Amino acid sequence: MAAMAWMLAAVGAVTVGADGGPPPGWVAMDPPMSDAGQYCANRSLEDWSVNAAADGTLALRPERRRHRYLAVREVLADGALLGYNRGEFGGWIEWLPRDGGARFQVEHVDPVASTRYRGEVLIAEGMAHMKADHGAVLRFERRDGRRWRIHRLAEFDAAPITALRSGEKDWLLLVVDGVVKVDLDSGRVQRLYRSRDWWTVRPYSIQPLGQGWLLGAARGVVHLQPETGGGYRQRWWVPAQCAQLQPSCTCADPPP
Repeated sequence: MAAMAWMLAAVGAVTVGADGGPPPGWVAMDPPMSDAGQYCANRSLEDWSVNAAADGTLALRPERRRHRYLAVREVLADGALLGYNRGEFGGWIEWLPRDGGARFQVEHVDPVASTRYRGEVLIAEGMAHMKADHGAVLRFERRDGRRWRIHRLAEFDAAPITALRSGEKDWLLLVVDGVVKVDLDSGRVQRLYRSRDWWTVRPYSIQPLGQGWLLGAARGVVHLQPETGGGYRQRWWVPAQCAQLQPSCTCADPPP
């Protein structure tokens, strides 16, 4: 099993096919339906991120995900908004002015991503821990060029993991159980996709692919592709040597 882990690490980044399909040496498969298959998927040795190259191609890269303590950093002309996230131990957002003026700190939030819209800063925050699972978008609005007004633009029923800007005012949020779209103008929330089985692979990055998305996850990537009748179909792309989930479990941590 250690040899398999070394082989995966040595592969490095692979590129999504020009046809929008899996990279060479990868296969597409349906998510496992059995308990044994889900247990195997959850024991993957490798996490894969999805990254967009300068030419628009998507690269899949094996890496170990790390929790970022400093999760949000928005540098403005007169200061910086910084968001710190310690998971279940709490987080906060603070304003650090350049001129030594008044600082402030927003407590009891778990920031994960930020964007700007019409001169304002929007921060997605939320947490999933034990029975808690919630998310929100906070709007930081400037008043008379100096004072801040902070309010909740949107709330939703799952914790955000990361975010992707789509168009002028749409913000796509990858949440723990799917994908949510927030209209940054009105605050309207639209649930685009909900999954009941992502606990096995824990997606944590997102990039557009055609009319759908690729999500970096454990074992491989999750491909969400629109269906003719509406909604999205979920498929997993995994290295071919890692596609067997049962009766034997490839590319997985050894059983305890």
